[in-house]
Amino acid sequence: MFVSVVIPVYKRTEWLKRCLQSLNKQTLKEEFEIIIVDDGSPNQGEITEIIEGVKIRKNIHIIFLRQQNRGPAAARNYGISKSSGKIICFLDDDSIASTTWLEHITRPIMESKADFVSGKTLSYYRDLELPVLLERSVYNGISWATCNIAYKREIIENLGGFDESFKEPSWEDNEMALRTIWAGYRHQYNREAIVYHPHERTIDEYKKKCLLNGRGAARFFKKYILKKPLWGIFTPVAMSRRLVYFLTPSVLLKRQNSASYVKFLWSYYSLKGFVQEIKGNNAKNKES
Repeated sequence: MFVSVVIPVYKRTEWLKRCLQSLNKQTLKEEFEIIIVDDGSPNQGEITEIIEGVKIRKNIHIIFLRQQNRGPAAARNYGISKSSGKIICFLDDDSIASTTWLEHITRPIMESKADFVSGKTLSYYRDLELPVLLERSVYNGISWATCNIAYKREIIENLGGFDESFKEPSWEDNEMALRTIWAGYRHQYNREAIVYHPHERTIDEYKKKCLLNGRGAARFFKKYILKKPLWGIFTPVAMSRRLVYFLTPSVLLKRQNSASYVKFLWSYYSLKGFVQEIKGNNAKNKES
């Protein structure tokens, strides 16, 4: 088996079927396998029913695994350990791959042009204002998110996989990618490897996402502040850069359809989550 796709699942069922259906429509002609790891979901029966109900073509193999709830990093590592592909691709359980995604995310690795490849992630909600605004203003840079990335298997094995001390779905993917780059491996961004993701539809959802980002960044900070001080210091500084938008009319008037406003919120609530994590505050959903 040359390609494996690893998908951690926790509770979420409304997207899983669509995710699997998108993989069933891939233009990649070679056989590949899908490794689904249920991370201790309380609704295991519902997840099992969805997986068993999806019709998959003959050259795609599905492996369904379960583990106790240990977070997405641990779930991915477990999936990797049971996979057989020389290239390991990652999707999230709420990600919808374009039909040519597997071809484009694996091609630079197959052609020995890169050791790991990330793709372009677009908002699934093309007709809603906030998700598209976030796509264009906040989520528009090169990303190492595990909803759209592929690694050579040997790299993951050499580096020991994802750091399982990152229990939440936040920064465990950035940490893995940075470790890979620091080890001298080559990264390539392929904008043709497109995945659709349900960006936040409300400001409240978005604030929670920013808090989650801040908590993950704080874990990264605590891990590397002594090992790599410049990277440790850079993390909160980089998150702070959009606070400058505070003085713009859009932010002062709380215009939710403004790029300045959502950029400001990203810095403010990410820093808030960062401080909460540093202080050991586990009230994850507090916003005040």
